[in-house]
Amino acid sequence: MNLASLTFVALRSACVLLAAAGLAGCGSKESLSSGGKSTAEKAQGGRLVIAMLPKLINIDYFDACKRGATKAAEEVGVTLIYDGPTEPSGAEQNKFIDTWIRQKVNAICIAPNQPKTIQRFVEKAHAAGIKVLTWDSDATESGRDLFVNQVDEKTLGEALMDDLAKQMGEEGEWAIAIASLDAANLNTWRRFAETRAKEKYPKMKLVATEVTKEDENFARQKVETLLNAYPNLKGIIAFDSNSVPGASEAVKRAGKVGKVAITGNSTPNKMRPYIKEGVLQSFYLWDPRALGGLTVRMAKQLVEGKPVTDGMDIAGHDKIRISQQDAKTVIMADPIRFTKENIDKFDFGI
Repeated sequence: MNLASLTFVALRSACVLLAAAGLAGCGSKESLSSGGKSTAEKAQGGRLVIAMLPKLINIDYFDACKRGATKAAEEVGVTLIYDGPTEPSGAEQNKFIDTWIRQKVNAICIAPNQPKTIQRFVEKAHAAGIKVLTWDSDATESGRDLFVNQVDEKTLGEALMDDLAKQMGEEGEWAIAIASLDAANLNTWRRFAETRAKEKYPKMKLVATEVTKEDENFARQKVETLLNAYPNLKGIIAFDSNSVPGASEAVKRAGKVGKVAITGNSTPNKMRPYIKEGVLQSFYLWDPRALGGLTVRMAKQLVEGKPVTDGMDIAGHDKIRISQQDAKTVIMADPIRFTKENIDKFDFGI
């Protein structure tokens, strides 16, 4: 055999050995990855990894949720990934979910913008052994393992309607401002409010529902148009944290303070000037930091295979309640009604 032939044989043998080594290496990695721990968990030195997806980032409400979630994650010893789109988009949210499934996190907590779109991702996550929770807003048919609900939806919807009706003298034209017609939580509250109006306040007439796209300035513009279109309008319920200040600013600029009542759900710091100026008498919320924290704690509970029961004590929270309508829904607390008299007692950092 000549030198060239010997060289070829040597090279071929080396390639075979390298290939064999490579296959052995792949086999070793496969063996490790099938040992029960996720890639993300191993990367964090054995800590559980919980990914949390808000409807969007860089707004006060979900920033507060993040602070509460971060604090809880530190206290219970898990690694938190908190991220999401900059616009309220279901399609963009799904990209985050898909990435986290590939990273093999232990739990994914979703505040869905478009509840109907997440079912296939929930199924994919479950197939990978990942727990899936919804929080802030639900996706009832998705197959999620648990929904962490900030308040009882019927209680809040009816409270908003009763409050507005009282301010309007239980008669006259009223309207709705709402971020989206897809968000499950906002629209569940809306439906309970509308049902309450039909059953209890027959002299009140719903004349318009304006979609504000989770944008305060856009909400102001929509309500300004609404005030021009309905000069006899006496009240507005705004169902999200940006629509309430947007509606308040529109009423203030239109010179209709005291003529058009407003209530809804928003954050204390943003609404404090409007409350103190008398632009509106009341609005409602809960502590979003507590919602973020409870969601993290519930996710850890599920990943560890521990039951979630009615009345159980959770560190940093009151006793949780299980919904009578859905055994997989946790209710965090009753809504808080903010007024001029009590608003300075609350500071959620938002």
